[in-house]
Amino acid sequence: MSINQRRHLRFSLDIPATLVSKYGESHQTLLQQISIGGCFTDWEENLYPGDEFRLEIELPNRNKLPLRSKAIYRFEDTGIGVRFIDITEFEQELISTIINAHMISEGLPEYPDPFDVPAKFIEDDQSPKIKDRRREREEMLEQAMAGEDAA
Repeated sequence: MSINQRRHLRFSLDIPATLVSKYGESHQTLLQQISIGGCFTDWEENLYPGDEFRLEIELPNRNKLPLRSKAIYRFEDTGIGVRFIDITEFEQELISTIINAHMISEGLPEYPDPFDVPAKFIEDDQSPKIKDRRREREEMLEQAMAGEDAA
């Protein structure tokens, strides 16, 4: 299985933000993957790895959190991988607040701590897994065949 090299948990959320270029041009974008260290955002024709810009994300109280950002990688016609640079612990806590607010608004059942470090190996990942119906039936059948009480 693959090794996870990320330093922060990522959350698959659609979070609106404003991207402000180094020339002051701004437009709306969508953060599709976010952690307290970076994000993956919509495709930007004029952003290349190494470019710096500002992302402004709305806080639950409607204020904006401006984050100094740097494009790390670019997937043609897909999106841009972004790292937040010179980020303070306070700004990371605000990002955590944004993540939790979006998770609650989307009705997600668990709110993991964005400061948790991801598991290095897939086998070590303790996050809840989505089971398909077939796997659930197979597990129930195995329990029944083994004579175990269903829990």
